[in-house]
Amino acid sequence: MDHDDCVETWTLADGSRLKLRHIAPTDSANEQAFVHGLSTQSSYFRFHGTIKDLSKKDLEKFTNPDSRNAVALIVLFVGDTSEEEIGVARYVIDPDGANCEFAIVVADAWQKRGIGTKLMNALVKHLQASGVKRISGTVLKRNSAMRKFVKQLGFVETNIPDDPSTLLVTKHLMD
Repeated sequence: MDHDDCVETWTLADGSRLKLRHIAPTDSANEQAFVHGLSTQSSYFRFHGTIKDLSKKDLEKFTNPDSRNAVALIVLFVGDTSEEEIGVARYVIDPDGANCEFAIVVADAWQKRGIGTKLMNALVKHLQASGVKRISGTVLKRNSAMRKFVKQLGFVETNIPDDPSTLLVTKHLMD
């Protein structure tokens, strides 16, 4: 899959220029720097544990998703001389083809500016042609910002019986 397809550009209220595109294997340094730069709390909320550096294997998996059943989109801040990864969202379609699991994270300095919503909407737009009926993910109960975010996007929370610290959030997609 060409990593330049599905490029969208966004301009935030403060004039910041952002670019959305598919992640590519050439983004591994960007991805590593992005994960390294997350606060302890953001890292914990995203990975349900504290990760400062991705292993070579994870980096490969994250930057080179299997295009048959996974999509990963990144948001880049377009500076004068370089681009910095400031957000990433991905989904992996379950073997049954009816559900997919998503993950999303936005760099701390860029949170609460509408980027997550734009990113999630782009992810869902990708799913519409796939035949997937539901998108779901796990959220730590104490991650109130994420819970509010997914609720605003129409996700419903359910408890996970064997993990009292985590909720399953699910949204049914239009047929």
